[in-house]
Amino acid sequence: MNQKILIAGFALTAVFCSVSVTAAVVPDGVKLAKTQHLVRANGAEPSTLDPGFVGSGSPGDVIVNDLFEGLVIENLDGEIIPGQAESWSVSDVGKTYRFQLRPGLRWSDGTALTAADFVFAWRRAVNQSTGNNTGFNLATANILNAKAILNGEHPPEALGVKALNSHQLEVTLSRPTPYFLSLMSIKTFFPVPAHVVSQFPDSWTRPEHFVSNGAYVLKSWVPNERVEVARNERYRENASTVINSVTYLALSSQHAELLRYQAGEIHMTNRVQLEYYQKLMKENPEQLKSLRLLGAYVYAFNTQQPPFDNPDVRRALTMAIDRDVLVQKVTGQGEPAAFSVVPDIIPNYRNYTPAYQLMRHDARMAEARDLLTKAGYSQTKPLNVTLTYNTSENHKKLALAIAAMWKTLGVNVALENMEWNAYLAAKAAGDFTVARSYAFGDYAEPSSILNSFTCGHPGNETGFCNPDFDALLKQAADVSDEPTRYGLYRQAEQILDKASPVMPVYYYNHTRLVKSNLKGFPRNNPKGNIYAKDMYFVAK
Repeated sequence: MNQKILIAGFALTAVFCSVSVTAAVVPDGVKLAKTQHLVRANGAEPSTLDPGFVGSGSPGDVIVNDLFEGLVIENLDGEIIPGQAESWSVSDVGKTYRFQLRPGLRWSDGTALTAADFVFAWRRAVNQSTGNNTGFNLATANILNAKAILNGEHPPEALGVKALNSHQLEVTLSRPTPYFLSLMSIKTFFPVPAHVVSQFPDSWTRPEHFVSNGAYVLKSWVPNERVEVARNERYRENASTVINSVTYLALSSQHAELLRYQAGEIHMTNRVQLEYYQKLMKENPEQLKSLRLLGAYVYAFNTQQPPFDNPDVRRALTMAIDRDVLVQKVTGQGEPAAFSVVPDIIPNYRNYTPAYQLMRHDARMAEARDLLTKAGYSQTKPLNVTLTYNTSENHKKLALAIAAMWKTLGVNVALENMEWNAYLAAKAAGDFTVARSYAFGDYAEPSSILNSFTCGHPGNETGFCNPDFDALLKQAADVSDEPTRYGLYRQAEQILDKASPVMPVYYYNHTRLVKSNLKGFPRNNPKGNIYAKDMYFVAK
């Protein structure tokens, strides 16, 4: 519902009021199963369940989705709808947002949830002393003073967010930001219980201290095995929630996932093995659920270490892989081949097409050999590469295939497998040469992915830094005209292609096995969010 009103001299150009159902929608006449306990494979052990610290797309991100809720949330079609806020308004210049919280909001321990909890959480996210590495999201949202605070130039209290009263939150931006609302469903913007975090700053996410505001609350966490959550009776839509409890299994093995799925022990897997996907596509396609995501599967080069400080070496390896073979024969689950980091699902955006994308594969290989020769490598002096990937049959198969393709260039490849947390630590420390990675966006705009390649960005694990690239992104951020802004992004993509700090492989099309009696799977969600509160089991 949109309308124009005037409140206390504050000119409003948009007001959204909640008319959407935000929990499970069970069709009339459907008989529910007696047991409503969901078991889902989660890929790996979560490193944290703190909304302010969890990385997008990580195992912890999946669980935090069910434990906490931000100002807004997405429905089954991926559309932004009210969450903890029942409405919001925007000033006529687009730089001030006011969120009206729903009345009667409570934390799971019964304490009132207020606008001050959001202020506390956001200040905590940009506070350098907390060790938070997701605070850059507030700078991306252009919240006033966020960047200066992250640079140590201002205290966290200078952040452009304040509680006008217990139910009204005001956010001031440094410039109009069209994608601001989409950012609000990122975990960094979720509230945290100030009264608990202040008392147990380093241990508040342990089950004995844990307090949440989402549809579920943490009950147990067995490291490297499982996380258990149960219905939060104080959640605003608890009466409409059907799934009573959820178990998230830390299974990095797709084979183990498959065996437990077949045995009926898992209702939703994290991935699907290629062989089983092809079998199911023929026999039981209704058990396969896919979501196109706003991200690309890539290999990251450590541009700070020889020989990958040489763009010719990086570009040669990037050109030499046959993406069509990889997506058709190795991954084989409908993933589009990727030649740039920005996916092709952003409305009105035409991503950059590298020149080598249009070349025949043999011509690409010839140019790749020339680039390696130019860099000083030959049969007598071969290039040595270590490919690092986290534990997963799919990642291993892809790494083996890529190693075989590089071998035809005369490149010697060693494979290095790491468990999830060790893999994250190695990448964070720069202790890798070439590593399996991803370029993922949190909002439907090219900058959501491209920003992570700017100089000094916390998500820039490659160490790549190009002032011209950064200048284009900064210029684009000040342009309100979409075609002009998108043209600048394509220029930035061209710089990224020439420098090749990462090797795009495919765009994510996340496919899972889902039991046929489990309903409420999203129809569309580029962020990949799947909320347990929207789901339910029907009687068999």
